Amino acid sequence: MDRTEWVNQLEALHHRIREREPVSEADLAWYRAGRAALLSTAVEVQAVALASEARRRSTIRIARPAQVLLEARGWSVQTLTVDLGAGGFAALLEAPPPVEEWIRATLLLPGDGPLITTVAVADARPVSGLVRVAFRFSEPAEEVQRRVEDYVMDSVLEQLVFWDDVLEKLRV
Repeated sequence: MDRTEWVNQLEALHHRIREREPVSEADLAWYRAGRAALLSTAVEVQAVALASEARRRSTIRIARPAQVLLEARGWSVQTLTVDLGAGGFAALLEAPPPVEEWIRATLLLPGDGPLITTVAVADARPVSGLVRVAFRFSEPAEEVQRRVEDYVMDSVLEQLVFWDDVLEKLRV
C-alpha cells in the first residue's frame, strides 16, 4: 500500500469509527495500529521538550483552539486553548489561576457534548503581557482520553499531507 492509500484508509476508518459506524475486527485492529504508529511517530518528530522539566511529552500536542471554561472556588474564566493533547492543554490568561487546587475544566469538543474534567496548573509563564498556563488533566479517565485523542487525530489527519517527515518515518 502506498502512502496516499495508507493515509486515505486511516482517515476513512477514523471517520467511520467517530460516527460509530460498524467496522470489521480486522479494520479496527488495522486502524488502532495505524493510529498508534502515526501518533507516536508524530510525538517523536515533534520532540517537544518541556521547559520546566527535562523530559519529553509522551503525547502529541496540536495548536488547535477549543473553547474551555475554567472554574474554581471564587474564580472562573472562559477562553480558548492554544494547544491541546491527551495529557492536557495550554491557554493564554490575563493572570494565572489564583488557586492551588484542582480546577474544573469544561472543554467544548465536537461530538458528545461538553467534556467536563478536572485539571491542575502544570506551568505558567509570561507571554506578551499575558500568562501562558499549561494545565494537566487530573485523571486519565477513558472518556477524556478518547475524546481528546479523537480531536487530536482529526487535526493530525487534516494536516498530515504537510508532515512529510512524519510520513517518511512511518515508511508508508
